[in-house]
Amino acid sequence: MDVQTALVFALQLVALFSIAGALLLYLLCKIRGNSKPDENGTSPGGGKPVLITCCDNVVGLQVAIHLANRGFRVFAGLKEGATEGCNNDDSVPSRVIRSWQKHRESTECLTTGALIALPIDVTREDVLHEAVDIIRAHLPAGKDGLWAVINTGGLLYRGKLDQQNISHWDAMLKTTVLGILRVTRAFQGLLRSAGGRIITFGAIEGGEAGLVAYTASRYAVEGASNALREELSPMGIKVVCLNNHGLPDDLMFAMPKLKSKQESGDVSVDMSGCLDYYPTALSDTALQTLDVAITSGKPKRNYTLMRNPKWLNPLQFVKVV
Repeated sequence: MDVQTALVFALQLVALFSIAGALLLYLLCKIRGNSKPDENGTSPGGGKPVLITCCDNVVGLQVAIHLANRGFRVFAGLKEGATEGCNNDDSVPSRVIRSWQKHRESTECLTTGALIALPIDVTREDVLHEAVDIIRAHLPAGKDGLWAVINTGGLLYRGKLDQQNISHWDAMLKTTVLGILRVTRAFQGLLRSAGGRIITFGAIEGGEAGLVAYTASRYAVEGASNALREELSPMGIKVVCLNNHGLPDDLMFAMPKLKSKQESGDVSVDMSGCLDYYPTALSDTALQTLDVAITSGKPKRNYTLMRNPKWLNPLQFVKVV
């Protein structure tokens, strides 16, 4: 081999190794970029365990699926079918969760996200204590803590104060306010172990005729969150309250419905075989705000979810991806 041929061959090798090195560097940067916080301070879930107390409504179900897709290990509380462990429950939330699980199993997805349904009734301490044991059993070896507990349970009954049944007041306060206190007491140990956080949906701005008791329950949640923040701070537990101004009250705790094919009446699925349901509750911006609240090392006391509520279309469908 003459000198000129050898030189050309050497240059080709240098170019080849340069391309390979550049490609390797790009892949390393891509991997590191996916594991670092983005410009909003959020980062992938990394398998962190999170409990959503109620996925029977559209807010809880949407948050659960969103966080599971973000890589969190989500425990989705379902009141329906609690005695059967939710596996045989035919409710819409349970079917949607099972479709997410089946789709994830059928695709060789490398994400650490998971969605685990478990029975939770925030009005029953015995069920809450059983849920603690179930979560502990599903945590990875050596792990004994929850990164976050997101309180999405609640009730809304409309009616003027002088006409409304007092039992409706009791039910709203028992579920919305006392439910958060019961959940906090039951899961305090798991939260303390992980230095976790409690997230609540607090007061709405203003008020509306026919929603006096409901509005009172929302402000009570915010007041309880402030007091819990002071009490739990020495234990390393953070408390974050989300302001849901702009989110329609009736949509907050609406029950999800499956989208059906108009012609055949069959349940609609997307291209990957996952179930479609509606309505949409939280906008993309609201979900990004939630991401910040749940991933920030030093979260704020309060976040506003709906900065531009005009976007909302209550009939917009949510696609389970």
